[in-house]
Amino acid sequence: MLYLLGVNLPDHKQVPTALTHIYGIGIHQAQKICHKLAIHPRCRLAHLPEQKVTEISQLLNTYKIEAELRRERSNRIEQLVQIGCYRGDRHKHGYPANGQRTRPNGKTAKKLNGRSLSVRSRGFCTSLPLASTTSTPRVPSPPSISSTLAPITRLIARFI
Repeated sequence: MLYLLGVNLPDHKQVPTALTHIYGIGIHQAQKICHKLAIHPRCRLAHLPEQKVTEISQLLNTYKIEAELRRERSNRIEQLVQIGCYRGDRHKHGYPANGQRTRPNGKTAKKLNGRSLSVRSRGFCTSLPLASTTSTPRVPSPPSISSTLAPITRLIARFI
């Protein structure tokens, strides 16, 4: 495993495929990087000389990848939620935000986004504000005596 910019890349894979393990680098971008640095696309990461690995590292430092890209993406979503637009509401509730149908797969989208209702009610969801997760759960009040005895009195009334 090659440790590059905070990510463990598999040595046994081809360079473009290995680069896709970095968040923000897709297969097309990885192929562009290989072409730009004159690396054969079928070359394995383990067979690269140290100089080429350094060149890849320097080139990747110019891109927004990993934590920086994740932070920017979450900030954009937070901004949509704050201004209260339609897409922000969809993100807040865990539904698809780009026009997909919700009748057949809305529940699936909520599960995949990690924001299902069962998780929220237990307070395990990290995307909710802190105030809502620390609220005390409601304890149901015990049933009243009249509601408990009502079925019994009806049953006795039938036999009298």
